[in-house]
Amino acid sequence: MPTQAHIFVGASLIRHKNKQGLLDQLQGELTQANLMASYRVEKQHHSLYAQAKIVARSRAFQNIDLPIIVIGNEATANEVLSGFLAINPDRKLPLLLVSWPEKGLQVHEILAEINASLNQNTIIKRPIAKIDGDVPTKGTRYFFDYLQIGSDFSALLPTFNQKVIWKQAGQQFLNFWSNFSRNQGKIFFAWTLRHGTSYQHNPKTLGLQVLLNKDNEKEPFTVRVVNQVAWPKILLTYLQGKKGRQNPSRRGFISFPLGNDAAFHIRDLESIKLDGNVLENGAYSFTLSMAGTYPVIQAANLSKDKKKK
Repeated sequence: MPTQAHIFVGASLIRHKNKQGLLDQLQGELTQANLMASYRVEKQHHSLYAQAKIVARSRAFQNIDLPIIVIGNEATANEVLSGFLAINPDRKLPLLLVSWPEKGLQVHEILAEINASLNQNTIIKRPIAKIDGDVPTKGTRYFFDYLQIGSDFSALLPTFNQKVIWKQAGQQFLNFWSNFSRNQGKIFFAWTLRHGTSYQHNPKTLGLQVLLNKDNEKEPFTVRVVNQVAWPKILLTYLQGKKGRQNPSRRGFISFPLGNDAAFHIRDLESIKLDGNVLENGAYSFTLSMAGTYPVIQAANLSKDKKKK
């Protein structure tokens, strides 16, 4: 069992009136358990990507292979992963993702999951992909299951959990309507896809996801697009997701497979996000490709253990 780890906390995901109190409690319990080799919390002007690069450069840890613990979600893990691999793409420290609970956040439960996962120390190899180019500055970003650009439309996610989706649908509607009423140009973006000799232009897109197809070497990616449609059409996706129908409107929701080395050019930006992080105004170009595998520590499922007892 590893005794210490580099710990990164996706603080923006915490939905609690006493957010700072929870963060202080988490840091205190991690310190008491002597788990922290380094501890970094997401801040408004200091992303976890930048903080991961600082830790990866640190002389204190250059020759010490400690695991990485990310407390957050898949996008948080992508950010930390990209930061470490930006410094040394050949140094792959095992990564453990501990997700923030949907409700009833308890710090001692998070700590218990970390300890249980490190104790069992089950390491699996997960495929990762990368985008090379201006993302947002010249360089490379890596991701596990999916990469998201633009608004967060959970109806497009590969696993459709209707109970979770409905909780998020209301907030997404409010965000969409608020942005739409202020300035329509701020929520749509135009982009072009080049793959081989074919080009595809999308003038008004709300959200875009690139997902990994783990068992398809020829077409390792799926692109899912939400184009400009009325909100009821988007809401229809939530309703029909229970029946396993992914694209209720071919006009608004588009999915298609994609091979390696596809080139994306995103332009006409006023406000856009990459994996939840706001990008500066401008144009972005990048190439998509697979990047091998990465060692991941399998998270212990304590909820199942409780049910067995």
